[in-house]
Amino acid sequence: MEFEYWWLLAIPLFFGLGWIAARGDGKLASREASVLPHAYARGLTFLLNDQPDKAIDAFVDVVRIEPEAIELHFALGALFRRRGETDRAIRVHENLSNRGDLSPADRDHARYELGLDFLKAGLIDRAEDCFNRLQGTDYAAAAAGQRLVIAQMTHDWPRVIDLASQPGADSEPERARITTHAHCELADAALAGGRLADARSHVRAAAEAEPEHPRPAIVLGQIAVKEGQPAEAVSAWAPLADRAPAYVPLVAGSWLSAAEAAHGADGLREAIARLQRVPGAARSPDVIRALADAMARLDGRAAAAQWLRQLVIGQPSLVGLQVLLELSRAAQPASSGSAAERDEAALLGMVRQQVDQASRYICKVCGFRARTYYWQCPGCSRWDSYPPTRSDDDAQ
Repeated sequence: MEFEYWWLLAIPLFFGLGWIAARGDGKLASREASVLPHAYARGLTFLLNDQPDKAIDAFVDVVRIEPEAIELHFALGALFRRRGETDRAIRVHENLSNRGDLSPADRDHARYELGLDFLKAGLIDRAEDCFNRLQGTDYAAAAAGQRLVIAQMTHDWPRVIDLASQPGADSEPERARITTHAHCELADAALAGGRLADARSHVRAAAEAEPEHPRPAIVLGQIAVKEGQPAEAVSAWAPLADRAPAYVPLVAGSWLSAAEAAHGADGLREAIARLQRVPGAARSPDVIRALADAMARLDGRAAAAQWLRQLVIGQPSLVGLQVLLELSRAAQPASSGSAAERDEAALLGMVRQQVDQASRYICKVCGFRARTYYWQCPGCSRWDSYPPTRSDDDAQ
């Protein structure tokens, strides 16, 4: 074959094209390498400044440039979940867990994060399935804690007790507190169903789990009242005045009634005096009302009204004013209705409306407001997050 001289010209041409291509690839790689740390640093800066939305945008850029960056995927998924974009968080963690090149440790991590996504989205069954599949892994303890959270959310109290007994589910003091509340929940259910022996059994278990918690004593007194044992109820509640005085408003009315049923007028007078010595009792709407009603039964409405007048002057209280007006109207003889009586009735109506609007239990974690006291907040599911005093107490 005849040699073509023009090939001699092609050799330097090909060499030149190759050099240009290599230089272009180097510039691209250098540009990507420079963009990657810059975007990553921007994302970290936004996180430190508590700007998750901007951090997400920065990390999305990083993941687009370097799709193999596993840790950045985890960071991005967690940010999506934090912002409430659970669909996007689920997609990120599902894609991670399905990758064939993922190490077992990273796959377990992705599965745990996916369980948290499902839990945040309210997909309880799918979340629990993810956590169940992590037994025997490095994430087993964390997954056990999340299964305990789910059991509390679904009010599966026997399972709560079982999970709380397992090491790693939570800290030991927290597990003891959760166990106490779970047994008390079961005791309340047994009490409502008339299974008093079961209720007592659960109260004993609750007290063994955390002896200093006030709830077992409160429930024990309620069981005693149901059984017709008012003296035992008083014995259960009386120590609260010294050990947990903040919780006395939850049982004040029942305590006074039980004392009267067990020991008559002398017992009632003694209980009144004991409640008045409880720190902060005079600021509690529940205690004020209970004491006023008891005094009216014991010494008459006039004596109760006199005590309330002194209380309201010294420590203004909407509930105190309401009860005082009710006692005043109850003591008046029936009449055709003078202008003064109509004014007093209107004033009482306004005070009642204000008390009804203001007197609430407020969760100190999430701010959920409730008319009824809850040991576990319906809003955030935290235990003991409600102070046992109504909002009207704090307004004094």
